[in-house]
Amino acid sequence: MAEATVATSGVRVRMRPLLIGAAVIAVVGVVGYWAVAVRGFERTDDAFVDGHLVFLSPRVGGQVVEISADENQHVKAGQVLVRLDPADFEVKVARAQADLEAARNRMAQSTAGTEAAAAQRRGAEAQLRHAEQEYARARSLFESHVGSQTALDAAVAARDAAAADVHAAEEREEMERAALGNQAPVRQAEAALAEARLALEHSVVTAPFDGVIGKRSVEIGANVSPGQPLFALADNSGSWVTANFKETQIGRMKPGDPAEITADAFPGARYRGHVESIAPATGARYALLPPDNATGNFTKVVQRMPVRIAIDGDADGGGRPWLPVGLSVNVRVRVR
Repeated sequence: MAEATVATSGVRVRMRPLLIGAAVIAVVGVVGYWAVAVRGFERTDDAFVDGHLVFLSPRVGGQVVEISADENQHVKAGQVLVRLDPADFEVKVARAQADLEAARNRMAQSTAGTEAAAAQRRGAEAQLRHAEQEYARARSLFESHVGSQTALDAAVAARDAAAADVHAAEEREEMERAALGNQAPVRQAEAALAEARLALEHSVVTAPFDGVIGKRSVEIGANVSPGQPLFALADNSGSWVTANFKETQIGRMKPGDPAEITADAFPGARYRGHVESIAPATGARYALLPPDNATGNFTKVVQRMPVRIAIDGDADGGGRPWLPVGLSVNVRVRVR
């Protein structure tokens, strides 16, 4: 019995260093895991996929006669999505074209009128020169006691009448030239024609960039008004992630830090990314009614800072699916 007790004590003595070593290794492993895998990362599940999403609407009103895209359909930049009835716009173009031609005809008439007024002025000036010569002759004869006072008075009257005709012709020519120099009617008609043609072009709604139709709210035959949303178009090539980290998590975070993105919608899929920028204000300051901590009872609440994460691609190059805009994701950023 004593020998068994001694043997057991010897085994315990020999096992003690091994147990202590195992404990030390475990502690070192836990500390190392915390320092590398936990302390070296900042995580958040308050993150969403953002992207360029626009609601396409017509710039003119009219009746829809053609729809060339449907929901969830991929479209290319410049692809026709909706056509409005062009009849009304074509009529306006034709009317504006006619108004422009009429304005140009009026300008041509003004040119002809200016030339006629100039000719009349030159004729009146010739008549004035002749009347002045007749007046000089009648005055010379009157002073020589050969001509009569009546003849002199008639020459004076003819000279004054010719001078009045010259003045009237000059005023008429100046008026015609003023009308000719005013190009406002033609420019106004040209602007109206350009506006009508632009409205005709805007009767066709096209895709501004490559993307996917997300929501269709128009049918053939519907009358739409300017600015009425017809489609939602999401860009499928420039998505990014907006991650809302706590203010206590961004102290060591900086642009360029690598990030890993996972989505519940695609289990097992991992995406590589990096911190692109950090917002200059907390998310609360962007709210419609920002909180004012100077009023009422103050309760400290940890704020969230929006951090933009660029998506670099698949973590394993396995052809992971495109992340739709608005999808919730989990983000892990290495800050060391």
